[in-house]
Amino acid sequence: MLLASDSNIIEEEYNIDDFIEKPSIPSIIITKDFGDIIREYYKYTKSAKNDENKNEKNIILNMKFSGVKQNGKVELDLFFRSDDKKVMNFFVEFSYYRRLLNDKIIIRPHYKYSKYVNEQTSNDISDISGIPCIKESHMCATSNSKFNIHNPRTILLENIRQSCIYEVYGKDSYWNYMMRFGEICLNPENPDFSEECSNKTMILHSVFYSRIQECMQNMIDKEGKIEEDYITFQKKKLYTVPDLFINGVPYRGTWYGKYIFDTICSGFLDDPICLKKNPNDIIYNRYINVRLIFILIFIIFCVLICSLMFYKKYIDSEMEVNYNAKIEEYAMKSISQYKAFSFNDSKSSKLEMAN
Repeated sequence: MLLASDSNIIEEEYNIDDFIEKPSIPSIIITKDFGDIIREYYKYTKSAKNDENKNEKNIILNMKFSGVKQNGKVELDLFFRSDDKKVMNFFVEFSYYRRLLNDKIIIRPHYKYSKYVNEQTSNDISDISGIPCIKESHMCATSNSKFNIHNPRTILLENIRQSCIYEVYGKDSYWNYMMRFGEICLNPENPDFSEECSNKTMILHSVFYSRIQECMQNMIDKEGKIEEDYITFQKKKLYTVPDLFINGVPYRGTWYGKYIFDTICSGFLDDPICLKKNPNDIIYNRYINVRLIFILIFIIFCVLICSLMFYKKYIDSEMEVNYNAKIEEYAMKSISQYKAFSFNDSKSSKLEMAN
């Protein structure tokens, strides 16, 4: 989508989000003169086509963007909730590229909290009741029926738990935990979003329960990470999740690891690493191609079988009609011959009696 400004000066701090609350398609702002050129060209081509009595066609624009490389470092800010399957898939799909980028990328998770002043609050992390909020400032969460999460406090505490894993054990342990948590606890076929499932996942990655519990209680009792996440969401006007920022710029593409990596390389990083390919993508593409070939062969085979069955049925029907016609013809001929024979035989008998 093109947004033409009413000025020829585009301020650096301009952002699409300032004009549209949440654009759902890739969008850019262009200067007034550029917008006027496109508008006038569109009017001209439209009138010309009408004069020639031809159907109106679209105008195709080819746009290229100059790079915005920044210091050979990439900061990836993730804004989400712990019950978001889309982000959990991202951790799996982007895992190869994260290892590839290594120390060139900094990943920071930010968790969404809401404020509901009239709700009850409880700062006790062992409280598993349905109280949806913590702190006097009312940092709250909501439920998620899609994954059978009817207790919003479960999501609230998991947000804090994941923040603590990142803070205490670092990005590698955090990343491994997130991949396994999404696979086990947020499985759409058998969701088990619970503290028990989280504990099992922590054990698999040598994350100690006691250290995380201590961190969680401190994070609730003291002002810090939770308040920072809430303020960041407010400043960036992020009302829906998930969202992704690359070096402070909102990412508006598909949340597939390869596409995010390509965006990082084309806009924010100029490095030989960007020339490398993920072998899993190649294998996946080959698998898709082979599977497609087998599907096509199967469809062709089914069509041939159906055609043969239809043809056989048609032949049998034709043969039955012809066979019945021949029987009928033979029967009529036999009857005619019988009548003629009977008539001649009767005539002969009368002549003999007359003699």
